[in-house]
Amino acid sequence: MTDVTLSRPAPKVQSNARHRRALRFDQIGRHLLLTIVCLLVLVPIIYLLLASFKSVQDFFDRPYGLPSQWAWQNYVRAWNEANVAVTLTNSIIVTSAAVVLSTFLAAFASYGLSQRDKRLTAALYVLFASGMLIPVQMTVLPLFILLRQLGLSGTLFSLIFPYSALGLPLAILILVPFFATLPSDLAAAARIDGANEWQVFWRVMLPLVRPALASVVILNGVWMWNEFFIPLIIAIKPSTQTLPVGIMSFVGVYSTEWGLVFASVVVSALPVVVAYVLLTRQFVAGISAGAIKG
Repeated sequence: MTDVTLSRPAPKVQSNARHRRALRFDQIGRHLLLTIVCLLVLVPIIYLLLASFKSVQDFFDRPYGLPSQWAWQNYVRAWNEANVAVTLTNSIIVTSAAVVLSTFLAAFASYGLSQRDKRLTAALYVLFASGMLIPVQMTVLPLFILLRQLGLSGTLFSLIFPYSALGLPLAILILVPFFATLPSDLAAAARIDGANEWQVFWRVMLPLVRPALASVVILNGVWMWNEFFIPLIIAIKPSTQTLPVGIMSFVGVYSTEWGLVFASVVVSALPVVVAYVLLTRQFVAGISAGAIKG
């Protein structure tokens, strides 16, 4: 008669099984957390889209439900009555011009600061970065007087130039560390090959900080696109108002066309979403590189 001996699993096998269970629970926890985060992001977007198709009565009767009748005319009325065609065009022109101008000015300044003695440029770097501490509201009155004296009041330049200046602190704060981490041998090799300082900057150094430039474009672009206070005070003509100011035309003292407001907000958000999707890879690369370098 043969005895059958049941042996316990080896300790290594038990350890591997516990490790696999731990990994499985860890993956479940990560997926659950990501699902919750996605819901927190998607629920307001879905609410925004549904509200843009509701009438005023439907907005209060069904605040969280589907509209009883899909009011597609809200987008038509928003386009016509809020002058979205003009304000949207103004926002695109002002934001694009200001982002390009501030980004390239910041790139020039950041490259220069990164190439000099750190002891001499540290004060300038702090001075530029400290511009982020100045509230925008403090600059509006002197800015309004200066623009009127320069004859720029009532034009799109009255928004492009202030936005460009106010976008410099954040851009320089991001770009200077990136330029400082680039190998100096690259610039030296380009100079030996006969490149002047402009060619070294434009052809050698600037392409290497492309992820940081994408981060600057997204961060400044979103702020400039959504900025409300400056165009409310500076844009004294309806033909120069931007989209955030145009949306406020639906908000009244005694009644508010909420469906038109949300329809305008959807139109306002679309260009930002498209730009973010196109620049997402560069933006993530810039954030990751900054985290690794810093």
